[in-house]
Amino acid sequence: MVNVNENNAYKRGQELLDSGMYREAIEQFDVAIREQPDSWKAINSKGFAYQKMSKYTEAVDCFDKALAINPKSVEVLNNKGVTLSMRGLYKEAIECFDAAYKADETSLEALNGKAIALQHMFLFKEALDVLEQAMKIDPKHAQTLLSIAVTLQKLKQYDRSISFFKKVLANDKTNVKAWNGIGVTYQLMGDNDAALKCFTKILNINSSEIQAWISIGFVYQKMFKFKDALKCYKKAQTFVGGRYHHKMYDGLASCLTKLSEFDQAIEVYKQIFQHEEGKKKWDAQRSIKFVNKLKRKKAIGTLPDIMASAPKEDGSDGEPEE
Repeated sequence: MVNVNENNAYKRGQELLDSGMYREAIEQFDVAIREQPDSWKAINSKGFAYQKMSKYTEAVDCFDKALAINPKSVEVLNNKGVTLSMRGLYKEAIECFDAAYKADETSLEALNGKAIALQHMFLFKEALDVLEQAMKIDPKHAQTLLSIAVTLQKLKQYDRSISFFKKVLANDKTNVKAWNGIGVTYQLMGDNDAALKCFTKILNINSSEIQAWISIGFVYQKMFKFKDALKCYKKAQTFVGGRYHHKMYDGLASCLTKLSEFDQAIEVYKQIFQHEEGKKKWDAQRSIKFVNKLKRKKAIGTLPDIMASAPKEDGSDGEPEE
């Protein structure tokens, strides 16, 4: 029998989770768990909140506890797989997705999660094979079509990639991920103007779409318009509401470095270091050392051309986000 207090706390936690109030959501899930320790749904939701906060170790710990209660939960297995993938533990993530698929051979989430992990391992053809399985289950599934488009993009089959993004838009003209994907593809093709039109289209749909502002900022960076890029990242920051967003923070830090605003850049990289785990954390530490080195050179008048010497930080100076 479900305790009334637990039920109310769980529902309230879900509402807070959906609103992006992750810390507050965790507090409610903790209430639910205290009232009913075997509530794997509450434990799973707590883990998902930690995942959204980039606290991957805590998230995986929650998912493991939930799986100890319900070892065949497809939802929990998929959540754990996504979190492990975010940590860069792709082989372990694939094991979770395979287990989820074994429990439910219609789980499109499991197949798409596995495909994305394979993409990160640069196994793009293998990813396409998995996505073909997903297409047999539902040929119109938006996330599957998007994943195929991204995989083709990685294989530099840009025209085919755009055609799959457009299949998504044929069913939903307001699909932000599809517009963003087309924009990224045009950018990779070297057509920054076409890319900007796609990202601007997103803002016409929703002017507070964070990813669109970040994508436009990325294009401006590639065009060496660092002041314009910085304005875009700061615009995205106004919509984040104080929450951590890696791509936005990374873009801010990169632009501030290029504009020789070293103290500000270091502070942003410190925030990335505090929030992240694994490779992103150590990339931030590397960037802090690099910017401190530039700061010392500036102090003694031997600062080189920043635009030519700055490394590819993890994100805005590397590859555009899908």
